[in-house]
Amino acid sequence: MALLGTTQRRVVLALLLTAVLPLVSAMGLATAAIQRVSSSAFQPEFRAQFERSLALYRDLARTMKRAMASEATAIAAASELEAAARASDSVALVQRLDAVLASHPSIVSVAVERADGTGLARRERGRPLDERRERAYGQRRLLGVGDDAPALLIQFAAERQRFDEMAAAHEFARAYDTLEGGYKNAIVERPYLALFSALLFVTVLVAVGVGVLVVRPVTRRVDALLAATRLAASGDLSVRVAVDGPADLAELGRAYNRMFEQLDKSRARIDFLKRLGQWQTMARRLAHEIKNPLTPIQLAVDECVQRYRGDDASFGDMLATMRDIVTEEVSALRRLVGEFAAFARLPRATLALGDLGEFLREQWPRLSMSERPDAEGRVVELSLAAASLAMPIALDKTMLYRALFNLVENAVQAAAAHPRDVAGAVRVEASVDGEGFLLAVDDDGPGVPAVFKPAVFDPYVTTKKTGTGLGLSITKKIVIDHGGAVEVEDSPLGGARFVVRFPRAGSVESEAAMARSRASAWTGTGSRSASHA
Repeated sequence: MALLGTTQRRVVLALLLTAVLPLVSAMGLATAAIQRVSSSAFQPEFRAQFERSLALYRDLARTMKRAMASEATAIAAASELEAAARASDSVALVQRLDAVLASHPSIVSVAVERADGTGLARRERGRPLDERRERAYGQRRLLGVGDDAPALLIQFAAERQRFDEMAAAHEFARAYDTLEGGYKNAIVERPYLALFSALLFVTVLVAVGVGVLVVRPVTRRVDALLAATRLAASGDLSVRVAVDGPADLAELGRAYNRMFEQLDKSRARIDFLKRLGQWQTMARRLAHEIKNPLTPIQLAVDECVQRYRGDDASFGDMLATMRDIVTEEVSALRRLVGEFAAFARLPRATLALGDLGEFLREQWPRLSMSERPDAEGRVVELSLAAASLAMPIALDKTMLYRALFNLVENAVQAAAAHPRDVAGAVRVEASVDGEGFLLAVDDDGPGVPAVFKPAVFDPYVTTKKTGTGLGLSITKKIVIDHGGAVEVEDSPLGGARFVVRFPRAGSVESEAAMARSRASAWTGTGSRSASHA
């Protein structure tokens, strides 16, 4: 016990008290009951009654045997039977034996044989001896006097039940005599007392062993949880504990892992949203700083071109070319400023209950307009595969369409730009994924290089020459607002696969997203009408 912890000692003591106290009480009661029963069981009246019953059975058996012997003697005394036997008249013997069988129902078979043992005649009743209900008794009588006198052999059938009852009564009386003869204490009382003592000793050992076996896995699991909690407190939310062992302990480990998985996801979401807020602030400042000088630059270039009155044709052409270049670049900068401004003003999703499959089918006509020809003039083919099952989620239709459009647009651009012999393909698929739902956008483009995958959702990270790297950041922010997660994988089509996982409506993650949506609506930071668009 000294090697056990406090919890282990308490559990073992509780098991000992629970097991030993009822057993000791039962041992005392059983001992008293056994002594009383054994004392009351051996009474003189019982012995006398056993003797009378056994005597009756013996008398009955002797009477039955005497009756069969008398029948055999009476049958052998018939002179006709003796005469037929001495004359070896088989026909007459058969007739006489048939008459014997007819007049004596208890006879199974009757036969006559010569003095040397050769048979003269034999007759049997119509059915054989039933060993279960009958017992055979044979009788032999001489037919006449002299050494050469033939013999009559008769087999009687007596009722077996009476003899079996007599044997059972005799065996019971013998066992009773043995117990009563001085072995009562050795056979009845002492063995039970020894058995209870051994049982008490074994119970103590088993209680201690079971207590240790039961409590040690719990204490080890608690120690493991404590160690994991300390690591988590130091900032390592990736720590996990084993989920093996009994069902309750395994469920405890799974609950712990789920808790820290959610904490890890929440921290990652918070970090992303914090970085996104910083990028939005920077985008707002960039949009402001870039937008202000664009108009003066454009006006200044236009003024230079208009004021030139010289006759140098080459210089005039140079000014016109410069104006075209500046105009084009200013337009590009204005588009960039517009994207920065839209990114900086990105609202929070206002969620309402809806169905993911129904949403996709409603929006598919608009999404399918993203089809465009590739470098060879072939149209990129878009396909939708949405499960017919209900897929209830909390969604903002406007914001979710924006996220889905970004994913489809990127997939179409990747499929159109990738050289191949056949038209490109983009597939949108919605399905049930465990306790939630999965939305996957696949393309057969070049895919996302492995070096870009960890940062593909960060702002200003893009593999396209004309991209700003804001579309996937906006998509991830919208997905987070819906309580989901998005990641990039390799597509079975050969290109990239963007997978969005949504929690089922009513789940903990969905309810948390709804609560954040309501909180943002109350503070005026959300998009109140977005879900009704």
